[in-house]
Amino acid sequence: MTGLLALLFLVSLLYATAPLYQFAESRPFAGGRWYNPYGDLNATGRWQKASLHAHSVAWGGATHGGQSAEQVAAAYAQMRYDIVGLSNYHSMSAAEQTGTFPVYEQGWNLQKSHRLAIGGDAVVWRDYPLGQTVHHKQDIINRLELTGAVVVLAHPAIREGHSVADLRQLSGYDALEVLNHFVSPATTEWDAALSSGRAVWVMASDDSHDIHGAGETGVNWTLVYTHSRETHAVRSAIRSGRTIGVHGVGGQAQLSFVSQQLFGDTLEVRARGPIAHIEFTGQDGATRTAHVTDSLGVTIARAVARPDDGYLRATVIGTGSDAPELLLLNPVVRWDGVILGAAAATVDAPRTAAFRWIACCLYAAVFTSVQARRRRRLPKAQPVPA
Repeated sequence: MTGLLALLFLVSLLYATAPLYQFAESRPFAGGRWYNPYGDLNATGRWQKASLHAHSVAWGGATHGGQSAEQVAAAYAQMRYDIVGLSNYHSMSAAEQTGTFPVYEQGWNLQKSHRLAIGGDAVVWRDYPLGQTVHHKQDIINRLELTGAVVVLAHPAIREGHSVADLRQLSGYDALEVLNHFVSPATTEWDAALSSGRAVWVMASDDSHDIHGAGETGVNWTLVYTHSRETHAVRSAIRSGRTIGVHGVGGQAQLSFVSQQLFGDTLEVRARGPIAHIEFTGQDGATRTAHVTDSLGVTIARAVARPDDGYLRATVIGTGSDAPELLLLNPVVRWDGVILGAAAATVDAPRTAAFRWIACCLYAAVFTSVQARRRRRLPKAQPVPA
């Protein structure tokens, strides 16, 4: 019993010391210019296929992973992935063992509020295990940022680990895991963040825990446009939005991206492969009319951004009724040429101090009450007979 009380006390301290934040206003991207993440691709780079969310055996088998790090890395190498990272929970030891990309999955809470920390130099152990408000989630994002990692919010729709309401407020993270084999595409969550002026980019992952599991490995991946597989180059590419989310089979897709260009307020996307249609999505997730043509085997789709569209993004959908291939392209967003999107959340110092003072008073009251009860239970001293 004493051990349980001690554990509850330690967990309560995590919550009692959490900072409170002031969040930037949720409003659409604005400005007289457009930012196109694919607009200036360096000729020395190329699209590299990346898996940055997969699990192997770790922590002596205490976490869910079906195979060794070497076996998982070999499976992705066989599917010709260029960049492979094994994102075991709170551990980068797989990268040291296999020479794979440094990444881990952060989060040991019941709510499944998990994050991928890509290319950081330390593991953030702190978490809020019993449930998290948007303030707790922002605190973890900020701590991950301090390690130099690219911060990706993983599987946001699972248990509402990062809800639509959260995504309208949170800042400081770089990307959202829109494709994950456990759950339907998180496009609603992505559009909520984008519509609120959060410049966050697409990531797609297997989140594989068993390389032999059906539909679990080689089904979602991220294309990263970079000249190098070095950590700093991959981080820079993701933060700049040079990513594409892909859904395919066995690490292969027939769809391929050609270009994304802007002509005034008209967005033009070109792609190859067996394409059923190309969809355009604008402010608040609204569908925009696409005008599609074909030229020499290249499908060309155009849509005009409305004045109230803070962003416009395209999805290329392959033929086939059962889980068709997908290319999820990053949006073009309005900006002023200086600041891209909303300002970062800041610590609300007065409210944080007041909250911690109240917590101290509660601890003091509980301690005083416990001591008083102990004194009442002590046997009273009996007079010594003469």
